[in-house]
Amino acid sequence: MQVAKSITVKVSKRINRDKFLSLRNFFNTYQTIARFYYSYILENSLEEKLVSGEITSKDLKNILHQKLYRQIRETFDIGSQTVQEIRDTVVGVINSYAQLVKNGKKASLPKVEEFTVRLNHPRVVSVFEHGKEFDFFFKVKVNGDKRVAVPIECGEMQKQLLKDALNGKYKIGAFQLVKRDGWFYFVIPIKKEVEIKQKYDGVVGVDLGLRYNAVITLLYKNGKITKVEFLKYRKLMHKIRELWYRIDELKSMLPEGQNTSKRIQRLWKRIRRINDWIAHNVSKKVVEVAKENNSMIAMENLKRLYPVKGKNSRKNNRRISNWIRGKVVRYTIYKARWEGIRVKLVNPKNTSRICHLCGAEGFRKDAIFVCKHCEHTYNADFNASVNIGIRATLPNAKGCVNHPVGLIALQSHPF
Repeated sequence: MQVAKSITVKVSKRINRDKFLSLRNFFNTYQTIARFYYSYILENSLEEKLVSGEITSKDLKNILHQKLYRQIRETFDIGSQTVQEIRDTVVGVINSYAQLVKNGKKASLPKVEEFTVRLNHPRVVSVFEHGKEFDFFFKVKVNGDKRVAVPIECGEMQKQLLKDALNGKYKIGAFQLVKRDGWFYFVIPIKKEVEIKQKYDGVVGVDLGLRYNAVITLLYKNGKITKVEFLKYRKLMHKIRELWYRIDELKSMLPEGQNTSKRIQRLWKRIRRINDWIAHNVSKKVVEVAKENNSMIAMENLKRLYPVKGKNSRKNNRRISNWIRGKVVRYTIYKARWEGIRVKLVNPKNTSRICHLCGAEGFRKDAIFVCKHCEHTYNADFNASVNIGIRATLPNAKGCVNHPVGLIALQSHPF
């Protein structure tokens, strides 16, 4: 099974001015050529022929090559490999639209502000390690003959992954040059072959909630719980609440009929960045625990929960809308696959309403769960995380942890 992940590295702020201008001009030229291809497709109704099946995406590439390649090479000083990458990028965008229409889905022609800048490795961009001053240099072929050495900065994890890829441990795909907030970054896809493990010593049950970002419980085959972690990023969640209040304040100052402003959009962007950081760190911790203890991962297969106006308070609706459980699940799955660890999504029904010890129903009051049968009291999110782990290994079992009959069943189950 082939798995892939992407690493993002930053062009150093200490880049020479002339090199930066060369890189920026290359980026702008790429966009100009892409729009040239895109306009030709629309003017000649080639997207309609693609939808009807009159031509295929391969035919479309050949048409663009025959009609425009020579003109583009004569007009722009850019390499032939890059011209082909631009053509393929535009065709990919149009083909995605055509597939949606063919499948009977409502779709409109994409309004692309910036096309993805794909750079073939190593023909268009090559990588060199530098040493102390910079982590790497990327030599980018910005025109027919000239290559620009771009200094790169990155974190330790990205640095090690890229080094391993250069040493042949992983395969490197086509680089992407992206522009964010007026600066340039490279996104590098790396791939490897992995085999998902079939035998495990235990299971890591993960409960994602509003009170805690995640509760992680390690459950071994013998029914013993050896590790419990409560993850809550209090300072970051408090920062998000402060940003909400600031957004509300700015909205109250908007002219009538205006819903947002650039300042408000920047604040929402900060909130998304914080949430993304939290999701990455929660998923990283879950995978680390599973890897260290040779365990599979169990999470709830949660459907999207929408805030309901009038049913919940405004505060709770906002918390629900900011719930990043979907991101955490997605990030955990791809990080676990990279390590060859199985992730099982289980039915979430009643995981927080039954006792993990005896399997009887109980009731929850705020953060506390009380069992009606055995009268044990637990943290409600901890109880749910154990039930999730149990359900992943024994779907029909209830309360088999530390239960004599349950222990026999759990020990005999092949993970």
